[in-house]
Amino acid sequence: MNFLIKLISNLLYMIDKRRKKVIFTNLDLVFPDMPQEEKEKLAKKVYENLVFNLFELIRNRGISKEKLAKKVEFVGFEKVKKYMDKPIVFISAHYGNWEMMPLILGGVLEIPMTVVVRNLDNKFLNNFFKTNRERFNIQTIDKKGALKGLMKAIKENRSVGIFVDQNTAKSEGLDVEMFGLKALHTPSAALIAKKFDVPIIPVFIQKDKNKYKIIFKDAILEKDIQKSVQLQSKVIEEMIKEKPEEWYWFHRRFKHYYEEKYA
Repeated sequence: MNFLIKLISNLLYMIDKRRKKVIFTNLDLVFPDMPQEEKEKLAKKVYENLVFNLFELIRNRGISKEKLAKKVEFVGFEKVKKYMDKPIVFISAHYGNWEMMPLILGGVLEIPMTVVVRNLDNKFLNNFFKTNRERFNIQTIDKKGALKGLMKAIKENRSVGIFVDQNTAKSEGLDVEMFGLKALHTPSAALIAKKFDVPIIPVFIQKDKNKYKIIFKDAILEKDIQKSVQLQSKVIEEMIKEKPEEWYWFHRRFKHYYEEKYA
């Protein structure tokens, strides 16, 4: 299996010129002092993790709660446990095998959740991901106009999940600093948390040998929207620094302020 993953990821690295360019643009912005050789190693690892995650999704399709629970280790569970009597706004990033994380929260911790996703243009792929995502009392809503659906979920006593590490339109985001760079950050999580007086819990997933490590960070209780989004950006930055190969570097995270770099 590992041989096949390496084979496919190396092939993608060689032929996927457009996305590979985005990776190196991001790496040049974020790690300007990193040697080129190290950037190439990191980029290859990003492709390897992408392929590994896809294999994992296929292998875990239809997995039971009981079997899933045996594959999970929770880190910092006490940080979320004290808030589980009310809805929670979970934020995360496209980091590790992020597709598995809502299933673990819903299946193992039995947290009813509504998660924001981007529906795929390809019907077959969209149906595959939708079937995998909507198990264990997990609902998904498309990112377009998601705020209304998220507020409805909170009113129904459901927690919500938002991936907040992508660029936004200027009219939809707030300025934050990330890796010393200017970026736009969605205020959705902060707005919902303030409106309904619920906590924001950053949560991430890492692969550790044969286990999924679910890492809960300290709750963000800041009511000031600008301060809240900056705190969200900072915790994501810290996770990326810890294991940069786990982040999905294919997104044009800094496009709004550094568009010429991606040209």
